[in-house]
Amino acid sequence: MRRTPSVTGLARLAALAVLAGALLAPAAALAGDSKAESDKLFREGLQLFEHKDFDGARAKFTEAYAKFPSPNSLLNLARSEQLSSHCVDAIAHYRAYVALPPNPRISSGDRGSAVLKMNECYTRIGRIDVKAPLGAHVSLDGLAVSWNPGEPIDVPPGAHRIDLAVGNAMKTRSVSPNAGEIAQVDWEDPAPPPPTPVVTPPTPVPEVKTVEPPPPPVVVAPPTPEPKPVTWTKTSHWPTGKVVTAVGLGVLAVGSFIAAPSFLAASLSNARDADALATKLGSSGCTNAQSPDCLKLAGERSDQSTFGALSATFFVFGTLFAVGAIVAVVAWPNVHPLVSASRDGLLFRF
Repeated sequence: MRRTPSVTGLARLAALAVLAGALLAPAAALAGDSKAESDKLFREGLQLFEHKDFDGARAKFTEAYAKFPSPNSLLNLARSEQLSSHCVDAIAHYRAYVALPPNPRISSGDRGSAVLKMNECYTRIGRIDVKAPLGAHVSLDGLAVSWNPGEPIDVPPGAHRIDLAVGNAMKTRSVSPNAGEIAQVDWEDPAPPPPTPVVTPPTPVPEVKTVEPPPPPVVVAPPTPEPKPVTWTKTSHWPTGKVVTAVGLGVLAVGSFIAAPSFLAASLSNARDADALATKLGSSGCTNAQSPDCLKLAGERSDQSTFGALSATFFVFGTLFAVGAIVAVVAWPNVHPLVSASRDGLLFRF
C-alpha cells in the first residue's frame, strides 16, 4: 500500500530547501563577483598588452587568473611573461595550458601555438639535469624545487647553486648553463686526477774538455764541371687534312649506324603487318590483285624489301666509314714542324 507524505514531512522538506538556498546563494554570488572582477582585470591586461606594457599586462593577467582560473587568462599570462623576459615562468604556464582537459574555449590551434611559443622559450633559458639518488632533496639558489629524475630544471641563463641532500649527507654544486644549454649536476664527486709522478733528474757528470790544435788547412781543387748532355725534343701534331678526314668519316659512320637499325625496325614492322594481312587473306591468297587488301599486302612487302635493303646498305657503309676513320688516324703521318735542342740552359730551335 502506497503511503502519502504527511503535512509535517512536506513542511520539513520545504524548510530544508529554503535553508539550502540561503546557504548556496552567497557562494553563487561570491563566484559571480570573482568572475566579474576577473573579466575586468583581463580587459585591463589586454589594453596594457596592446600598448606593449608586458610587465603591467603580466601583473593584470596574474590577478585575473587568481580571481577566476580562465584558460584565456592563463594563455595571455604565459605570453606576457615570455615577452617580458620571464621565460622560466612562461614555460610553466604554457605547460599548464597545454595540459588542460578538452574545453570548448581551447582550440587545437591555441594548443599548437602554446607548444610553439614554449619551444621558443626553451632557446632563451638554461636547464639543469640533476643526477642524484631517488628521494634526494634539491634546492636551487637556496630555494627548494620540485625535482623528478630525468626532467631538467628550468633556470635563467647564468650561474646557479644546487644543494643536494640525501639522508644526512649534503653536497653543493655550482653550474652556469647558457641559453639553450642543458648543464649536468652529479651527486657523485668527480674522480680525483691521478698523482703526478715525481721524476728525479739524473746527476750531471762533469764534462772534461781536451783542447786540441786546429788541423792544417786542406787545399781542395774545385771539381771540373762535366758538360751537360744535349736534350733533343721533337714535337708533332695531326695535319688539318687528317683531322677533317678522320672526324668526317667518324660522323658518317655514327650516322650510318644510327640509321641502319631504324630502317631494320621499319622493315620488320612491315613484315609483321604483311604476314598478318596474308593470314587474313587465307590460303586462297590474292585472287583479285586489285582488291584493297591485295594492294595493301603488295605495298607492305615492297616497303619491307626497300627498308631491309636500306638497313643493309647503311650497315655496310657505316662499317666502311668506321674502317676509313681508323685507317686515317693510324696510317696518315703526323707533321713535325719543330725540333729543339737544349744544353747549358740554352735552347735551339731548327
